[in-house]
Amino acid sequence: MERDFTMSKYKELLQSLPKGDYTLESALKDEEQFGIIRHDVDRPPKNVLPLARMEKEEGIRTTYYFRVKKDLFNPIIISKVKEMGHEVGYHYEVLDKARGDRKKALEIFEKEWALFQEWDAKTICMHGNPLSGYVNRDLWKDNNFTKYGVEGEGYLSVDFSKYEYFTDTSRKWNLKRLAVKDRINGKLREVKSTDDIIEKVRKKEIKHIYILTHPSRWNDDLLPWAKELSLQSLKNVVKYQINVYRNAQQQAEY
Repeated sequence: MERDFTMSKYKELLQSLPKGDYTLESALKDEEQFGIIRHDVDRPPKNVLPLARMEKEEGIRTTYYFRVKKDLFNPIIISKVKEMGHEVGYHYEVLDKARGDRKKALEIFEKEWALFQEWDAKTICMHGNPLSGYVNRDLWKDNNFTKYGVEGEGYLSVDFSKYEYFTDTSRKWNLKRLAVKDRINGKLREVKSTDDIIEKVRKKEIKHIYILTHPSRWNDDLLPWAKELSLQSLKNVVKYQINVYRNAQQQAEY
């Protein structure tokens, strides 16, 4: 059986798409743009440059969101991604860092967002820690990110009724029962493999597409591929139990 979530398979996905701009920054200005491709760099960014290079070679420009955290925030890698023509943005987790203190969270946000001005960042997207009781995008329920010069947020600024959304969260495509923080108000059709997405694109079944990937999940070499599979399988057990617990709590409140 052919392995999924490899760099080779991602290349096939890229080759099925029309060449062009898939950044959030551009999509906010161009309603006719075919899609958005967003990469959340949640873990050490060793796969980022090969992925960004591949996209450049295939004529596709995407968005990379970086966390401000030790071993993850790498200015050299971020600069190289920007030099390849991709959009660089801020993957914020400030409510988690401030433990729900919104005033402190805004202070952290302003400080960390300033770091990304070196790369002319225009957009942001929340990081979702399934073990945290906070949802970072809730910061904007009573605050306005435009005050800080932010043009858009990866969840809040997108009309998901327009896009077919595909996320590799949990190393599955759109597996709803394992989605803790990566949730949208819109269409979410589960698919079994990357090949299913490729087929839908080639058959022109999708008018507008939004793809979220996590670069650490995509590996050609068997050892890191198997390690990622094993690690994510364990995490998925925890995420499933979290959802069961939270759903039970919600039902109890009613």
